[in-house]
Amino acid sequence: MSEKTMFPREDHTEMLFQKILNDPWACDRLMETFNENLVYNDEFDVSLPAEKFAKALFNAYTNRDLSALLMCLCNNTVFDLLRNSYIIPYRFNADGHQNPIIMTDEHGNPLPEYKQISHDKNYIHFHEIYNDMSNKKDIYYAQAYRYSHTYDSEHMTPTQQVIVKHDGILLIRELPDTVKLKETEAEAYSAVWDLMIQIEKELPMAYVFYGQDSLVENDKRYDEIGIFLRNSHFLKNLEKHVQKAEAIIYGR
Repeated sequence: MSEKTMFPREDHTEMLFQKILNDPWACDRLMETFNENLVYNDEFDVSLPAEKFAKALFNAYTNRDLSALLMCLCNNTVFDLLRNSYIIPYRFNADGHQNPIIMTDEHGNPLPEYKQISHDKNYIHFHEIYNDMSNKKDIYYAQAYRYSHTYDSEHMTPTQQVIVKHDGILLIRELPDTVKLKETEAEAYSAVWDLMIQIEKELPMAYVFYGQDSLVENDKRYDEIGIFLRNSHFLKNLEKHVQKAEAIIYGR
């Protein structure tokens, strides 16, 4: 008897997938990410023993589970590949892991548990810029990471694996009405697609986060978007980058 797929199968993906297929830039990014993460080459230490690879392969075939197969081949699910190609957003706090981690309060000062960042030269630079900004609302010093999924080699259960962590600046904003009332993750990703792609083309390699009903203001819940700007790319001219991101989100 066949088992359930390893990850819940997303419904209503047709519109999202078609938008990706219609954008050559997105297709190129997706293929590059897949090729870069192939585990069976001379430079990669294979993570699964042959017997467990065979078991994962046959289970994927039996259950018609493409994500399970891709985890054998490149340590990414279908949606991991899309996220790590920067063509769909990350979910806030996916798999129950805090991501991004906000390290400052609404005044740009370190939270008590992150006081050590006060001596970091990038934080000091951020704080100087932050104090001169005209609009400081929901801008934080933060840490974020890219992730994929792999198999626990002992129990063959999927686990989240961190690819790389960065410190940077997180901008959180309520999403426009066009993204509200979407029922599935794939539908929401499709609705936010145009924003996401424009942000990535204007601010390459920014991490974009999305959350349904995750922003709470005045006892009301809103869909939110988070744009994480890595220190190494965006700390210089930060206010200009923030203004550019807001212009994209709100169509200004």
